[in-house]
Order: sequence, then structure tokens, then C-alpha cells
Amino acid sequence: MNRKNLYCFSGLVVMLATITGCGLSGPAVPTVDSSARGTALAATALSFGTATYTTAPTETPIPTPKISVYGTSLIINADQSATFIDHKAGIQLTIPAGWLPIRVNEDEFYKAYSLDVVVQNPAIADRLTTTQSANLDFHRLDAIDIRDGHIPNGIITVINVVFQENDRRSLEDLYKAESRRKKPFFGYKFITANYPYLDDGTRVLQIEEKWDGETGVIYYRGVFFSLPSGAFALDFYTDMDFKDTVLPDFEQVIKSLTLLNP
Repeated sequence: MNRKNLYCFSGLVVMLATITGCGLSGPAVPTVDSSARGTALAATALSFGTATYTTAPTETPIPTPKISVYGTSLIINADQSATFIDHKAGIQLTIPAGWLPIRVNEDEFYKAYSLDVVVQNPAIADRLTTTQSANLDFHRLDAIDIRDGHIPNGIITVINVVFQENDRRSLEDLYKAESRRKKPFFGYKFITANYPYLDDGTRVLQIEEKWDGETGVIYYRGVFFSLPSGAFALDFYTDMDFKDTVLPDFEQVIKSLTLLNP
């Protein structure tokens, strides 16, 4: 695959590797294969229990999520949104309906290959195939926009969740690492970086970049959190000319993030 058309798995993973001077791979910080790239929704959903009634109605039981060996859970909700829980990171977030959430090598990952939207869109199938080499201690979740008309120029929109356990560097230190990193993309351009506050008062690092793909310009936005459990990032990739259409969904995901043990 041509390197200029890759979506980095994560600015965070690359950033962490850069600190050690090891580039995209190195013994100090294992990373995903730099060529890697994105599952099934209802096919793998955990069923909601049916409410039972005695003399008065009771609340619908909340499903007990199955925790993967890597410490994550994924629940498909009644409205087809998805609740993702990273038990190691200590976070929970919601992926909106219309997106395809996948954890590599879990049931939803394998079942995704038979979905019509994957069969009909080589870019999604390619993402699935190449993410098989991901280091799942870091690469926690992919979510792919599968709505009609949302793959302009053959470029898929991906939200990638990444976590570096026990990395408690400040946001400023993470940004210094990112600014020193050599950008391996044709037409790369840094757009901006800042430290906005979320609605709940959480301060984050936000970075925006772009580079040339084979069929269009790739836009990237990364939002980085310094958590008690480690460094956590939400990465967003899309077609540059399409970003205003899909950025509201990414912002919705950011706003949904809650700490399990605040």
C-alpha cells in the first residue's frame, strides 16, 4: 500500500514512540504496524434483558458487558449507538448510530467481512485487513462511518481510540513529542494545536493536521487526555472537504466520554 494514503493508527502511539527515538516501531514502546489501517453492529450486540413485572413495572436490566482479554467491552444499544468501555483506561464513551465500531480480533471484527457495506467498499475492507497487525494493548477501537454518501473520494471516516497505560506525562510533554515527530506523509501540513476545556472542565490537547492521500486530502484531528491510568487519545480521520459534515459526530463522542473512577 502506498504510504501516502495511510491513516496513522494514532498520533498518540507515534508520539510515544518518538520520545524513545524509535520512530514508528521500537523496543521501548511497542506500536502497531505502520501499514495498518476500518464491525459489526447488531450481529455482535449484547441483548438487553426484557423487563419483568410483578405488582409494578421494574426497570429494564442493564446488560453485563463481556470484557475482552484486552480489557474492553462493546455494547450495541437499542437506538443502534454503541457503548464502548475501556476498563484499563477507566473510560466509557458512546459511538453514534450509523458508525461501525470494531475491536480487532473480536467477534464483531470477523463478522464485519460479510456485511454488505464492507463487501461493497474496498476502503473499509482494507482497513479491516490491515488492522489485524495492530498492537491491541494500544489500539483499542475503530469506529467507521458507514452511512450512505459518507465515503467521498473513496476516503473513509475513522475514529480511532488509543490508550498508553501508565503514561502520565503532561499534555505539554505529549505535544512536545508530537512537534518533534517527523511526519511521513506527502503534502503534510500542521494546522493548529491548542488546549481547550471540555464542558466538564477537563483540559485536553487538540491537534489538527492534513496530508495528501491518493484520491484526496486527509484531515486529522487528535484529542489527547492525561488520565490517572495513562495517556488516552481519540483520533479522527476523514476527507478534508468532508470534515464539516462529520466533525459533529466526533465532537459528540468526545462529549460522551466519562471516567469510570473519577
